[in-house]
Amino acid sequence: MTDARSGQPIRKGRLGRVGYSIACLGWRGALAELAKRPDSPETDAEFDAMHGTNTAGSVEPADLGIRDADTVRKAIRYLPSPLRVTSWMLNEIGVDPARCSFVDIGCGKGRVLLVAAERPFRHIAGVEISTELADIARLNTQRYRPASSRVGAIAVSNSDARDFEMPSGDLLIHMYHPFDPAISAAVFARLATSADARPRRVSVAYLTYTHSVPAVAEMFSAIGWLRLVRYEESISGRYNWLFYDGSTPG
Repeated sequence: MTDARSGQPIRKGRLGRVGYSIACLGWRGALAELAKRPDSPETDAEFDAMHGTNTAGSVEPADLGIRDADTVRKAIRYLPSPLRVTSWMLNEIGVDPARCSFVDIGCGKGRVLLVAAERPFRHIAGVEISTELADIARLNTQRYRPASSRVGAIAVSNSDARDFEMPSGDLLIHMYHPFDPAISAAVFARLATSADARPRRVSVAYLTYTHSVPAVAEMFSAIGWLRLVRYEESISGRYNWLFYDGSTPG
C-alpha cells in the first residue's frame, strides 16, 4: 500500500490502472483515457441535463470571490467530479451511510452532495468558501430531480473549512483536492480536538491528480490517527483516489 521508507502510495502497473479506470469510469471513459482524450470536466453537462442543475464548468481561484490573498493562493480551481467517479467511491469506501455523516470539503456547486444524498447518510453537509458557489450549490439542492425519492436534506455552509464545525459522530469526508495541503492539515487538526466526548471513526476519500499525490500523502502521514487503506490511480492520472481511515484521539 505504501513504500516503507518514503511513506508514499505504491503506484500500480498499467493493467491495475486500466482495471480501476474501467470500474470507475466505464468502458467509454477508460477508452478515452487510453486514447489520451479524457472527457473534459468543463464540458461535462450530462449530469445537469438529467437533473436540471448547474454543476458543470470550472472556476479559477481568483474568481471565487475570496478576499484573503493568502487563501486565494492556496485554493485550487473548482472542477466537478464526474458522477461515475463519485458513485464508485461511495460503493467502495466501505462505510455504512446510516451510521455516519457525509461532508464534502470544498463542495463547489454541490454535485457530490447531490449524489451522496441518494444514500441514507445521517447528515449531509458541504463547505464552500466562495459565496457565489455556495449559493449555486443551495439552489441546486432545490432543483435536483433525483432518480430516487429518498433524498436526504443537504446543508451548505459558506465558510472557511478551517472554521467549520463538523457534524457529531462518525464521518465520511470527501475532498477533491480543494486547496493546499497546509489548509487540509489545519482542518484535520481542528477535527482532532473537536468537542465530541468519544473517539469517532473518520473515513476520508481524497480525489486528486498524480502530480499532487506526494504532497497530499505527506500531509496525511503527519496525522497519526489516520492511515492509508487504499490507493487507486487512473490511466490519465486525473482521478486518483486515496482512502484513509482512523479514529479521532480519545
